[in-house]
Amino acid sequence: MSKTIAIAALAATALSTPLYAQTASTPADRSGGIDEIIVTAQKREQNLQDVPIAISALSPAYLEKREITSITNLSGLAPNLKVDTAGGNRTTPIISIRGGVQGNPQIYFEPSVGVYIDGVYIAKAQGSLFDVADIERIEVLRGPQGTLYGRNAVAGALNIVTRKPSGELGGKVEASYGNYDYRRLRGTLDLPRFGIFSLKLSGQIAKRDGFYKVLGNSFTDEGQSLDSKSGMVQLRAEPSDALTLDYVFDISVNDQQAGPAQVVRGTGSLAPYVLPRKREKTVGFDSPNYEYAKNWGHALTAALDLGNLGTLKSITALRKQKYRDALDLDGTPIPFALASRDSRYKQFSQELQLTGQTGRLNYVLGGYYFEDDGFVFNPQSYFSGASRTDGRFGFTTKAYAAYAQFDYKITDALTLTGGLRYTHEKKTVERYLARLTGAGPVIVVDLPEGATPPAKFEKVSPTATLAYEFNPNFNVYARFAQGYRSGGFNAVSSTTADVQRVFRPQVQNTYEIGFKSRLLDNRLQLNVAAFQNDVSDLQLSVFVPGLSAASILVNAGKARVRGVEVEATLRPTDRLTLQTGIGYLHGKYLQYMDNGVDVADNRAFTHSPKWTVSSSLDWTAIEADWGKLNLIADLSLVSKSYVSPSPLVTTAPTQVAADLTQTPTRTMLDARLVLSELAIGGTTASVSLWGKNLLNEKDPNFFISYGSTFQNLITAYFPDPRTYGVSVGLKF
Repeated sequence: MSKTIAIAALAATALSTPLYAQTASTPADRSGGIDEIIVTAQKREQNLQDVPIAISALSPAYLEKREITSITNLSGLAPNLKVDTAGGNRTTPIISIRGGVQGNPQIYFEPSVGVYIDGVYIAKAQGSLFDVADIERIEVLRGPQGTLYGRNAVAGALNIVTRKPSGELGGKVEASYGNYDYRRLRGTLDLPRFGIFSLKLSGQIAKRDGFYKVLGNSFTDEGQSLDSKSGMVQLRAEPSDALTLDYVFDISVNDQQAGPAQVVRGTGSLAPYVLPRKREKTVGFDSPNYEYAKNWGHALTAALDLGNLGTLKSITALRKQKYRDALDLDGTPIPFALASRDSRYKQFSQELQLTGQTGRLNYVLGGYYFEDDGFVFNPQSYFSGASRTDGRFGFTTKAYAAYAQFDYKITDALTLTGGLRYTHEKKTVERYLARLTGAGPVIVVDLPEGATPPAKFEKVSPTATLAYEFNPNFNVYARFAQGYRSGGFNAVSSTTADVQRVFRPQVQNTYEIGFKSRLLDNRLQLNVAAFQNDVSDLQLSVFVPGLSAASILVNAGKARVRGVEVEATLRPTDRLTLQTGIGYLHGKYLQYMDNGVDVADNRAFTHSPKWTVSSSLDWTAIEADWGKLNLIADLSLVSKSYVSPSPLVTTAPTQVAADLTQTPTRTMLDARLVLSELAIGGTTASVSLWGKNLLNEKDPNFFISYGSTFQNLITAYFPDPRTYGVSVGLKF
C-alpha cells in the first residue's frame, strides 16, 4: 500500500485531532459524549471549547496511552504545528507554529514559541528537549500570546502541565523494551499526606543503541544513540484552606552520541562522500560527535485565595543548564569541519498574578521579572585544521513587564476581551575571537564584558477579542493579537562592527476569526479558525561564511502569512473516537532587503509547510470485567517546506538554490495495541505493543547549507527509523 493510499484510508475513517483525546479532566455534560478538557491558557481554568482562541490540548488519557513524556513528537498533532530537532542536536527543538519560527537555535537567539512547564518559562531552545515522567496536559496555543505570555511567544506557546501530589498513597511503574536495544523505566510515587504536606516523586531512565553504524572512527562506532535520565520532586504544603504552596525540583541529563550529518552535496574534497537524500544505515566521519545536556531547576508557586478579590499567585523559578557538544559538521571521513560548544546558562524569573471575577468582569493582572546569563566556549576547525579559531561569547538579559487582561460580558452571549502588556528589556554582549596559528593566537574580536553599550527595547503588546455565544454548543469569535520576538546582538559574528550591530525586535499582528461547536448531542466537536499574520522587522537567520562558520539574524523586512485550521472530534459510539486536524498555510515576503535590494519574490519562506494533516483512531475492541483492549493509530502528514531563506532562482554562482534544502513531504504512522485495566491483586496492570514510524519514512527533515566558501557543503538529517517494542505497566 502506498503512503498516499494509507493516508486516504485512515483519514476517511477519522474525524478529529489527537489533541482532543477521549478522557479529560472533567466529565462531559451529556452521557456518552466527548469529555471536556479544562485548560489554563488564559491564566485561569476554562473549558477548552469556551476559550476564544485557537488552542489544542493533549489530555491525560491521550498522553498516558501513547507514553508521551516530552514535546518531541508533537509535529503535526495540532494544525500548523511543526516540531523538528536542530541537526545533530537531538535535545534542541525548532518549533514552528503558523509559520512563525526561530530557525537557528543558537543559545543567544530567542525562540518564536514560548515553552512553559507549570507556568515557568523555558527561555532557550538549546538543550530544552527533556523528559517529564508524569505530564497531565499539554496545551498548544496558536498565534501571538504577547499580552499574557510576553516576549518570544510571537508564534504561540506550549504549556506543559504536570500532575500534582494527591496526598494519597499510589503510583505506577512502567518498563519498555524495543528494537535497537531500547530500554526505558518510568515511575511515579505519591506518598500519603503527612500534616500539611503531600509529596510526589517521578522519573525515568531511557537508553538505546545508535540508529547508525559508524565505520573507521576512533571515537565511536554508533550515531544517534539515546541515554537520558530525568527526575522530579514535588512537595505541596497546604497550611490553610486559603494558601497552597508547591515546590518543584526537576533535573534531566542527556549524554549521548549526536545525530550524524549526512553529506548530500559537496564539491572538491567532499565530492566523493556525497550520499543519496535517503537515510543511510552506515556512515563514516572522523571526529567526535556527541552532546551532553544537563538541565535542573527549582520552582516555588504560592496560591492565596483572597475571597472576593480573587486569587493571588506567585511563581518563582531558578533554572540552570550545562551543555556541551562536539560535532563533525561535514559527516565525512576527512577532517573538514569540526565545531564544539561548552555552555553555561542560568535564568531567574518572578511572576505575580491576580485573577478574579466581579459581576460580569473576569480579570488577570500581573507583573513579571526575568534575567539570564550565559557564556559559551566555541572552538572550530576547518579544512583539515588549516583554519582554527578560539571563539567565546557571553550575554545577559534583564526584562520587566506588567500586564492586564479583562473579559467583560456585555450581555449573557457577548463577551469583550481586552489586554495590554508593557515590557522593558536590556541586553548585553561580550565576544572574543582569535585565529590560532603556529606563532600563537591572532585576536580578531576582543569585546570584554561592558565594552559594548547595552541594547534596550520597550514594547506595548495589545490584544482584543469579541466572542458571541449563540447557544451553549456554538460560539464564534474575532481576535486581534500582537506579539514580538526580542532583538539583540549577533554574538558569534566575526567582526567587531557586526557583533555590536543591534537587530530589532520582530513584531507580528494577527487577525483571527473562528468558531467552536458541539454537535450531535456532543458526539461531534468541530472547531475552525482563519487568520492573517502581518510581520514587520522580520528576523531571519542567514549563514555568513568567514573566519568561522556562523549564522546571524538580520531584519530582512516584512512578511504576510494566511492560513486556515480545522479540528474535529467524532465519538459515534462509546467505544470509538475518531479525530482529524488540518492546517493550511500560505506565507510570502512583502519585503526582503538583501544588500539594499528588495528580493522578496526570490526568497524561500522557511519552515512553513503548506499542509499539516493529522488523523487518529482510538477503538475499544474489547471491554470486559477482566480489562479492555484498545487499538490506537495516529497518522500525521507534514508537506514539504524550505529550511533556508535561499534564492528560489539563483542569480550568482555563489548562491545555493532553495530547493536543495527543501524537506520532502513527511508521513508518519504510529500504532499501538493496549491491554489495560487488568486486575492483579490490589494493582492494575497494562501491556502495550507499539510501533513508531511504521511507514519507515527515510526522507530528510532538516538541512544545513554552508555555502560556496565551504565547498558547497549541504548536510541532511533524518527522522528516527521504524521502531517497535512492548511496554508493561503497573498501577497501585
